[in-house]
Amino acid sequence: MKTLVAYASKYGTTRKCAEAIADRLPGGADLIDLRHDKLGSLDGYDSVIVGGPIYAGKVMSAVPAFCERNREVLLDRVVGLFICCLYEGETALTELDEAFPPWLNAHAVVRTAVGGAIDYAALGLVDRYLAKKIAHISGDIRTVRDDELSAIASTVERYRTSSTRSPKTRGR
Repeated sequence: MKTLVAYASKYGTTRKCAEAIADRLPGGADLIDLRHDKLGSLDGYDSVIVGGPIYAGKVMSAVPAFCERNREVLLDRVVGLFICCLYEGETALTELDEAFPPWLNAHAVVRTAVGGAIDYAALGLVDRYLAKKIAHISGDIRTVRDDELSAIASTVERYRTSSTRSPKTRGR
């Protein structure tokens, strides 16, 4: 069986994080961009890692839509969840809680905010304006934590290859 890493990405940070997670999994993983790629079925995957970026306090709509569409199957798989955001601590955990449906948060074996990144020059006009005026950001930022990317991969792999899938790792 295989692992699927399903993600949405606007400027590429979440895509890079998804690729890094897949690279850390023994045997790799299939990747799907929920905004652009079509996925027929989750059959053949025994674990699924779902990730998305936070913009203005919300995860991209393709992420919860994927989760709801595949609710029954996800509840029968090993699931890991991650978000890319610039916040840390309690604020990041709140955004993580709100990014995914409660039933999926409760089911996931690992959940984490991995940090984020902004390539200021690559931002669209509206996003650049919002970054500057609301977040007071006027340059590049990179806070992605490689240790969290590794933790997602290792935790999902541990549960995927074990006979017990019920214990949960909460709040990572």
